[in-house]
Amino acid sequence: MMKSTFLYVFLLIRTLTTIRSVDAFVITTNNKKAIGIYSSPVCSMSRRIQKGNRNNRHSVISLRSTEKEMSQDTESEQPIPEECTSHTQKHQTRKNFFEIPTEMETHELGEEEEESNVKRMKEDLVITNDEDFKNDKIMKLMRSEVGVKEVLQRSEFETWKGASFLPDSSNLPLDVLMERTLDTFEDVAVHLRRIPYENGGQLLTKEEDATRKTVVVLGSGWAAHALMKVVDCRKIRLVIVSPVNHFVFTPMLASASVGTVEYRSMTEAVRSTNPCMEAYFEGKAIDLDLENKTVTVKLNKLLDGVREGESPQLELSYDHLVVSVGCKVDGRGVPGVEKCLRLKTLDDARKLRQSLCETFEYASRPEVAGPDASNERTKRATIAICGGGPTGVELAGEVMDLARDITRKHKGSYANLAGDIRVVLVHGGSELVPQFNKSLRAEALRTLKKQGVEVILNTRVTEVTDGKIKLSQRTVDDDGNVSWREESELPVGLTVWAAGTKPVEFTEKLLSQLPEGAGNSDGRIKVDKWMRPHMPKEELLGTVFVLGDAAAFPEGNVEIAYDQALPQTAQVAGQQGAYLARLLSRGYNLNVTPPSLPRESEIDSQSVFYDPLTRKWLEVRGLTDADKFVFLNLGLLAYLGGGEALTQVQLGDVPIFSYFGSIAFVLWRSVYLVKQVATRNRILVTFDWLKSALFERDLTRF
Repeated sequence: MMKSTFLYVFLLIRTLTTIRSVDAFVITTNNKKAIGIYSSPVCSMSRRIQKGNRNNRHSVISLRSTEKEMSQDTESEQPIPEECTSHTQKHQTRKNFFEIPTEMETHELGEEEEESNVKRMKEDLVITNDEDFKNDKIMKLMRSEVGVKEVLQRSEFETWKGASFLPDSSNLPLDVLMERTLDTFEDVAVHLRRIPYENGGQLLTKEEDATRKTVVVLGSGWAAHALMKVVDCRKIRLVIVSPVNHFVFTPMLASASVGTVEYRSMTEAVRSTNPCMEAYFEGKAIDLDLENKTVTVKLNKLLDGVREGESPQLELSYDHLVVSVGCKVDGRGVPGVEKCLRLKTLDDARKLRQSLCETFEYASRPEVAGPDASNERTKRATIAICGGGPTGVELAGEVMDLARDITRKHKGSYANLAGDIRVVLVHGGSELVPQFNKSLRAEALRTLKKQGVEVILNTRVTEVTDGKIKLSQRTVDDDGNVSWREESELPVGLTVWAAGTKPVEFTEKLLSQLPEGAGNSDGRIKVDKWMRPHMPKEELLGTVFVLGDAAAFPEGNVEIAYDQALPQTAQVAGQQGAYLARLLSRGYNLNVTPPSLPRESEIDSQSVFYDPLTRKWLEVRGLTDADKFVFLNLGLLAYLGGGEALTQVQLGDVPIFSYFGSIAFVLWRSVYLVKQVATRNRILVTFDWLKSALFERDLTRF
């Protein structure tokens, strides 16, 4: 028993720490059942085969394919003869050397031909449900690693030599990682320069201040917030315009909507983001003049009911305008969609939390009490979520957590609704969370159903009415043709719309002043590799930048392909905001392509951009011409409820590992805690999680 435990721990450490190629472990039991355990798809190789203790219940075999000759190992293993040079000979030689323990002889090995052996290997790399390991926490932890399984199942075993189906370390975006690391050192230097000003010192002289460029930023979301954090306000006169006076950590909106996390724990005030900013105006842009470089802002109406009159408007002049206004939820022309709640902003989360509490209260009224009214009670307590993306899936999991919490016997505030609360997730596609890899998509469906969520796939909402939604379900054949359709109705107490987005009004206003063809098919604005839209006049290039959900941008190092857009995620927007902040702070001439540093002779020694040290730093790095923006994909996270989550970690296009279940939940919380914008938020979120675990969620309404 001690030896088995040690083996499990050893395999777990190997899974989490190895970093070069692939190990695929097959664990067998006395009843001949198998279970796959896979380490990171970028992990190291060592021995070809390891035999477990046959006197123990478990034995371990490590299947390897490497470019090197197989070195001499224990007992009967011998090196591969040099004359075996062909693919078939090498494969057959290795096959002969793979001596299988007696207790595995009944495990199906496939046909003798090469293709059948390849097929057998793929079939072996499938996680199966084994009763012997059902209650083994370590084994469940290891089984949840699906990264290697997904890589091997989707790849062709072209050749043993070279192992082309494995992610090569040469594919890692090491150059991008190095550049981001050096950028971080540069950002640290910028933050250190703010310290004297924060302690009461003078930021600039009058002469220097006159040479600063005015940058007006529209919005306070991920892109704008990253820009505010990184930009050097000694060189940039930063003006922020946003209808809300805070940044919100949007991945946790679902948690806030059910009381797992409080609203103020996941926000940061705009005025606190950068103490060196010039001004902040609470309002929204309603018009702009590209020729004269001005933007019209309508300020929010404050002290409503106390002060009379309309809110004023003002015109702001700029040298550079940054459009990061985001997007809004798209009802897609569905009649009655205005009756649905949304989950895009903090106000949406607040309204949803209030509405959920009112829904449970409505289902607890006297007229639906007792066993005879259970059907009507269930109708009132049915929450329908439209959209199976990360937002819809996370919300479904969070609502189920809330339902379990409030219906606990004797302790729950709505114990009378036990068994009556129903969560229905409606998705138009055939798989949930299509952004994740296939294995995690299947796991998302399985886990949500296990949590009690009713998932309806291949179904779209055609109409939302009072107390019910109309559904249209379809079956799609391999050619994508709809072969069958059924209309139905679902009685609901509350409907949440989380399916699709569209541009906000200001994006459309800007697009109307840009040349024809500047808009993407989805309404977003096309930008070049430096986040600049195509302007009506050449001299205006570089005066306007579009970031985040409003921008359509080609991914990676490919040439501009306007029909290819990056995903509308916080990760993309944050990296774009930081990238543009550095472009502005370094003093590039943004009117030329590519943007480049002006010659030293062209810069006045009294200018804030006269910075020989920074210039030398950029020259050493080869950045006299600005690098184009490159998105570094770090992966995806999604919570499924019940202490389970999905975690897909990668570097660019190279998968590192993918987990589901409890270990993914730990990673999910760890990443979200680290990514909070300030130490204050990390402390508050930690206490919120602890509070919701120890006590019932707060259901008060005010």
